[in-house]
Amino acid sequence: MPWDSLMCRHLAIAARDVVRMARGPSFSVELGRRDGLVSEASRVTGKLPESSFNLKQLNSIFSKHNLTQLDMIALSGAHTIGVSHCDQFSNRLHSFSSTSKIDPSLDPEYAQQLIKACPNADSNEEKGLLSSDQVLFSDPESQPTVSDFASSPGDFYTAFITGIKKLGRSGVKTGDQGQIRKDCTAFNS
Repeated sequence: MPWDSLMCRHLAIAARDVVRMARGPSFSVELGRRDGLVSEASRVTGKLPESSFNLKQLNSIFSKHNLTQLDMIALSGAHTIGVSHCDQFSNRLHSFSSTSKIDPSLDPEYAQQLIKACPNADSNEEKGLLSSDQVLFSDPESQPTVSDFASSPGDFYTAFITGIKKLGRSGVKTGDQGQIRKDCTAFNS
């Protein structure tokens, strides 16, 4: 299918299929979402989590989308699929603090592997670990959930499906607000 005929529902279906192909859970996708008529990058600022966020900041951003801490932790589990750019975590390898070049919460062997993949702060080779993911394991408020998900895949899958469906409903327009796009790359004429 050519890019110019890509429909938004295809993106939702593709996301579901990627999760399934990565041996994740199978789930249905809700189609027919109405989206807004304004699309500007500047309107995204402050609405998405950053890789350096702590638990309080993560919970704050996710709660703005009616997502709980449990939803946030489950959705963050999707970070085990895909890549990250070195510039999103290189501070943990090269300039963590005045007393420690490397973030002491990183496993030392893993840190050395990451340093090889990202030898300087300007590396951008799509490998790594986000601080926002590490905080979920190290913060006492979120760590029990992370451990539960690691030892009970069924619990993780159930929470992931709930979270991804809630995320898909975030900011949905109703009635005559917005439009169901015929082409996801442009507004309908």
